[in-house]
Amino acid sequence: MIQYPITPNEEQKIFEKANKTVEYNLTDFGTGFADENLLAIGANYLMENQDFPPDENYNPKEDQQLIPYADSYDMFMFSKSQAETTSIINKLKNQAETNYASPWYHLGRVTGAFTDPSTLLLFTKLGSTAKLFGTAFAAEEIAKQQFDATREDSYVPWTVAGGYGLPYILNKMAKGNVGAATQQKIIEGDKAINTIPKRIDQKLYEDGKFINPTEKPPTPGSVGAAANEEKIRPTPKQEFEGERFVKSNLGVFGEDGPWTNVFRVTKAISKNARTMIADILDTPLLKLKNTKEYGFRSTNRSIETELRMREVGNIEAMKEIKEQYMLMIKRVQDGKEFKTEIGVNLHNRFNDKMSLAEFAREVTKTRLNGMQHDIPEIAAAARVTQQKVYGPIGQEVQDLGIRKLPIEREIKLWKSVLDQMVKKGEGTKTFRSKVDGTQTTYSRTEITNKIAKLEDRLKRSNNLVKDYVNIIYNKSSIDANKPLFKQIIKEDLIKQGRYINDKKLTKLVDDLSNHFPFIRFEKTKYTDDVKDLLLERYVFNRPRYARSTRARELNLSKEAQLKLIDNDFVVSDIFSLMKTYYRQVTPDILFTRKYGDPNGLGYKLIDDGADSMASPGLMQVAEEYNLRIFKANTKQQKLKLVKEKNQVLEDLEAGIELVRGTYGLPANPHAWTSRAMRTMKHYNALTMLTGFFAATADVARIVMTSGIERGFKTQFEMLSDMLGKNGSLFKAGKKEAQSFAEAVDMVTGQRAMLFSDIGDMFGMTSKIEGMMGKAANFNFMYVNLMSRWTEFMKSAASVTIGSRIIEDSIKWSKGTLADKNKTKLAASGIDEDTARRIANSYEKHGTKLKYNYMANTAEWTDDAAKNAFGGALNKDINITVVTPGKGDTPLFMNYELASTIVQFKKFAMAATQRMLMRGMQEKDLDFLFGSILLMGTGMLVDSVYSTMRFDKDYSKIPLSVKLLNAFDRSGLGGIYVDVNRAVEALTDNRIGIRPLVGARRPYGSSIKSKVGLIGPSASQIYNIMDIMYDVGGGKYNHYTARNVRRLIPFQNVWYLDWLFDDIEKGLR
Repeated sequence: MIQYPITPNEEQKIFEKANKTVEYNLTDFGTGFADENLLAIGANYLMENQDFPPDENYNPKEDQQLIPYADSYDMFMFSKSQAETTSIINKLKNQAETNYASPWYHLGRVTGAFTDPSTLLLFTKLGSTAKLFGTAFAAEEIAKQQFDATREDSYVPWTVAGGYGLPYILNKMAKGNVGAATQQKIIEGDKAINTIPKRIDQKLYEDGKFINPTEKPPTPGSVGAAANEEKIRPTPKQEFEGERFVKSNLGVFGEDGPWTNVFRVTKAISKNARTMIADILDTPLLKLKNTKEYGFRSTNRSIETELRMREVGNIEAMKEIKEQYMLMIKRVQDGKEFKTEIGVNLHNRFNDKMSLAEFAREVTKTRLNGMQHDIPEIAAAARVTQQKVYGPIGQEVQDLGIRKLPIEREIKLWKSVLDQMVKKGEGTKTFRSKVDGTQTTYSRTEITNKIAKLEDRLKRSNNLVKDYVNIIYNKSSIDANKPLFKQIIKEDLIKQGRYINDKKLTKLVDDLSNHFPFIRFEKTKYTDDVKDLLLERYVFNRPRYARSTRARELNLSKEAQLKLIDNDFVVSDIFSLMKTYYRQVTPDILFTRKYGDPNGLGYKLIDDGADSMASPGLMQVAEEYNLRIFKANTKQQKLKLVKEKNQVLEDLEAGIELVRGTYGLPANPHAWTSRAMRTMKHYNALTMLTGFFAATADVARIVMTSGIERGFKTQFEMLSDMLGKNGSLFKAGKKEAQSFAEAVDMVTGQRAMLFSDIGDMFGMTSKIEGMMGKAANFNFMYVNLMSRWTEFMKSAASVTIGSRIIEDSIKWSKGTLADKNKTKLAASGIDEDTARRIANSYEKHGTKLKYNYMANTAEWTDDAAKNAFGGALNKDINITVVTPGKGDTPLFMNYELASTIVQFKKFAMAATQRMLMRGMQEKDLDFLFGSILLMGTGMLVDSVYSTMRFDKDYSKIPLSVKLLNAFDRSGLGGIYVDVNRAVEALTDNRIGIRPLVGARRPYGSSIKSKVGLIGPSASQIYNIMDIMYDVGGGKYNHYTARNVRRLIPFQNVWYLDWLFDDIEKGLR
């Protein structure tokens, strides 16, 4: 986000608060227990809801103690006395102090649930009766809802399902396998798809008022034939309901569940909220608006997709820098060429030549030296960074006025404050924060000086620095030599005429040492007054803008920056710097273009109205809910709306931060616990991942998503071209995909990192993490080959998907396209008018082969058609070759501890939506046949693993076991496969799919397999402890050797199995 420039002292205060150490202790266990156990909830209710004598003269609006709680006034509107208000405030304070991130808290909740009266009933004979237990379980949850108004409504369906379903399942497990009499229900999918969900609310909110949801808006007048062709706009209700998902029939286990912020907001009562979440985050699922009944309206291209597509400039720059490096090596080696980057790196290492890392460092220094360097290739590479990355992004920031926006708004705020002070004759003004209650006082003189400084800064913000280099401080190097770092900073400040005492300089150095390029997400408290947000951001210095778009606080000279680079105090790798700059600033650009400000707040719409051309933002969503709360008739309705409002706004903000990559960042990324968890995740990726062979199911996905006939024909034509000619068709498909920032995994390694849940931003400031990151990247590219496989598959998918988009667009423009294919195009962002433009552009510049359509978008002149085609291609490639999206996973999986526990599960979460749910929405032969192919590839992988790794005779494995293993490896079951595996492990293979179909393992699960449910890191730690126990107790045997092997990097790569088998034998 764009952040307003602040002084070092102010930033130090912010840093100290953000990096306050959070301690987990047993009191969190008690809090969690009290939040879940019925008896504890009831006791709290009785203690907190004592009888307060009513005060007839009491008015909550006049109660001074409610000033800090104006944004939560709805919770106090029914208070009858000051004593009751005080009781509610104390409850709010206790809730605010609850450490929800503590593992002790969650353990307490689990314990509280298991000691509930109804749960204890489960262990009696009465508990085996599903009807009795389910009724007791549901009644208990209803009681909890009544006692605690802040309890989530989403718990109710889960409780009912578990209460009635769990005894039934346990009974079936006890009796053995299900008999042949069990029948399968047939679901009428089409009826479910076409059914419009019912809503309690009869009116919709739009443009500041409630409107009739069924009344069609007037169609603009027209004359003659044009009037007959005029499209009728959908009714407001159709627009509102159209944002919901087509039914997958998974119910609460699918799109109707509360699993992701996208699912939750899409069910919200706010039209603006539904539209906003769709505009921010990508979704692979079909929406009702995409279907025939809703006019095949297209899904908007999300900011998430736009962000991926815009990275093409950064990727091209990285490629060209490497090309310049290869040209330099060729020149100094008297024309000797190297075919691969790894080959030239090995050669240079043994021949004392400039490495690629040194080349990248020189490129960074060349930018600071006005793009001048004695080596022509380095100078050329520096110019590439300006042309492809820093120049275009910086110019767009300048054109949108993003640097000026926060300064102009703050000037406007302070001038209004000063005018009010003059009118009232006030000498000072005291502000109280609604976040933490702190007070800050300003005099007229201080405000006048602040305005003058801001106006000066506003003038300087117009200057576009062409040789700008974003600064990322290297903590490990600074901590190793702080005196030298402090000396460089001090000398530069003195040269600028800026003096600073030793105490302030020490604080500044400590701040810079702990500097991190991304700003941690903090929740915003929304009220019906825009001024409240302005006060928090500018008076109390809680800005939320990207560091790279604000003026550098120190304004270090180029000479000082070069000294910092030479002493390794700042990151000098141009690849890392470009990537960070892009990820910091581009979201600001996209959100400003959409909402008028980089935070998605909607200030532009408030200031300029409809003339701003901005979409409704967070403030408009809050306003919509505030009006509904005001109009609600009962306290229960108001509380429900308040709860939904807070959840929706939190989910929308989370979506914005997910796009930025800042959601779930730790309070202190440099803490040893944070670094240990990140390092462990890298280590797990090196030792546990098998590589591309586990992803061979990608092949079947092309047929599943593009159709049986089209998939086979286009792919066979591509393969024939690769084998018989020069592979021009594959190369053209790859080029097309890369022009929209896909099939570039050999440059970015993005899919492999998403699967492994490891980031690439942290290693820049830590040498150890940097080394682990490079090792993991080397593994993905050259050892387990995951990145190479992904790039190949996305290129192959691009050929078929691009052909499908072109062919279907042509058919739609001619009126011959089937409805299901219209729905697919609409879900990818292409409506009928856009399809016509794509068809026209293809007719002018494209090429038709026997089965494939080559778009050749580089020649297209219709930018709208090109962007629509590129957006659809980008989105559908990531659906076909399953690549996790930012909205595919529950929010908790983005937090540090949780991501360590559920590492490697993001693929399963993504596959749940992109394979299972999308297929169950479509319910066609393509999904059925694709599922069969997926099972076939899963069986192939399973057979290879069984024979090569475990020396098993695959023919002797029972068919039921083969099918279950194939299903597991196909990815078709998504996260539910992992859930089933966990249930089987916890119950010693007594409950689960395998026992249900008679394929139960004849032995219980090991302690290690149970520990592994806590995550791969726990499994590794258990391995180490097991080895230490065996060695210390003199019990070293072949099991110990196997555990030692599991700790060696690359040991799980399938084609290296023979090598590590020999190593394991040597360890015995």
